[in-house]
Amino acid sequence: MIKLDYSLQTPEERNELVKEILKENPHPNNQYLEILADYLIFAMEKEEKRNKKILTENRMTTVNKRETSFEGLVAQLENGEDGIYNLITNNKQIIFQPKVTITKKDLEEIPPLKDLRQAINIWEARLKVAEGKNKFIIKKALIEMRKD
Repeated sequence: MIKLDYSLQTPEERNELVKEILKENPHPNNQYLEILADYLIFAMEKEEKRNKKILTENRMTTVNKRETSFEGLVAQLENGEDGIYNLITNNKQIIFQPKVTITKKDLEEIPPLKDLRQAINIWEARLKVAEGKNKFIIKKALIEMRKD
């Protein structure tokens, strides 16, 4: 019986090996068919990821931040298409993700924002002495509070 060769990287090479296996054993059981299918699919996913054909969650985050339709941008600007050409620079981050900072005035005008900032400071102090699972939980909570 021919064994699966995981050193083969391309889907074409793996497909040829699977064909040879099926010639030797034309009626494998369902479990073995599933193993053969996974063997082929994993090689295809690697190839597609390399060619950026599969849009993973992280890739979609990047796409959503940086890419938009031309018509969508034109509709938002006063001078339409000319406005886009006036905005073009080498720094892609300027248009798509402006930096937002919290000022002292914001903290004074928005009490919940001030409370959130104090809570973050308290939990950062507790994080320094936390261990194990508690440290992990505090880190996750801090990430969520900073997002807010």
